[in-house]
Amino acid sequence: MTHPSVPSVLDQELSRRLWAKLGEGPFPLACQWELTCLCNLRCVMCYTDCFNTPERIRQELRFHEIVRIMDEIHEAGCLELCLTGGEPLARRDFWDIYAYAKQNGFLVTVFTNGTLVTEQIADGWVQSPPSMIEISLHGLTKASFEGITQGTGSYDRCLAAIRLILERRLPLTLKTTGMTLNRDDIPAIKGYVSRLGAEYGTTVHYKFGSDIRLRLDGSEDVAQYQLPADQVSAIEEADPDFHAERSRRNRQEEESRHQGTTRCGGGFHRFHIDAYGRLQLCSGNREASYDLRTGSFHEGFYDVLPHFPCPHRQPPEREELLNIQPLARRHDPREVEAHG
Repeated sequence: MTHPSVPSVLDQELSRRLWAKLGEGPFPLACQWELTCLCNLRCVMCYTDCFNTPERIRQELRFHEIVRIMDEIHEAGCLELCLTGGEPLARRDFWDIYAYAKQNGFLVTVFTNGTLVTEQIADGWVQSPPSMIEISLHGLTKASFEGITQGTGSYDRCLAAIRLILERRLPLTLKTTGMTLNRDDIPAIKGYVSRLGAEYGTTVHYKFGSDIRLRLDGSEDVAQYQLPADQVSAIEEADPDFHAERSRRNRQEEESRHQGTTRCGGGFHRFHIDAYGRLQLCSGNREASYDLRTGSFHEGFYDVLPHFPCPHRQPPEREELLNIQPLARRHDPREVEAHG
């Protein structure tokens, strides 16, 4: 029998209740904040790595600017805050940012590659737990992992971080972006995640996605890593959890089409802030931005964001390919939860 960490369970229940109470009008409940494009790795498919340069890093928000904007989104009622990058832990002031967010009552999720997680950071998270820590695990051997991250030693450091987190019973999700470089590793990675949960007596969640985004500068070279739709379908069909999640999402799409409702929460209940303080619908849609360095969050969210273009505001006629964030397998086969 597995035992999810208590903070994770409480946060998920509180979040679920709040989402259930939301009406049809806009309300800024959840923020994904790209703190930096700085990263110690150079993952081949990373869409932010093109901005991982000294000149670009100098243009990113300073701590006092982050605090001011965080105060504004807190005052507006935002509850869920996802800190991402780049690699958020690469910022020297990450812990100050994290501590300030926790002091303001945010339910904080941290996206990280894991390689900068130390015992000190893990112990700090024990004292002030995040709602979730999500670590990218794109390969199960040193060769495959570091062939993607292009960082010598990154494989061992990532696995060490996973152990540090699980030893302290902190909430953990491991996730994989399926691509041409690791398509044959996906079943083994998922099996490894299941074994980790059994070994540490806890739930380790797993997510699998297949979207490769164009780089922020518009470069299309990353397209070479995108899995064809038929190969994604084959991966889904071969795994019961993936297949069940695909079926669930297909049902949601069908319901949206029949009801004529929007599928996208960007600009309604969710929003994105990039490393330069620009407010956007989501991390995948940066066609339009509102500058939070010069304007207020309230004006940006309520008066400007609703007018930004989004292809997902209305359900499409046909969805070709979906990201799969599958059911997190517990180690009692009768216990399966949906996450993501």
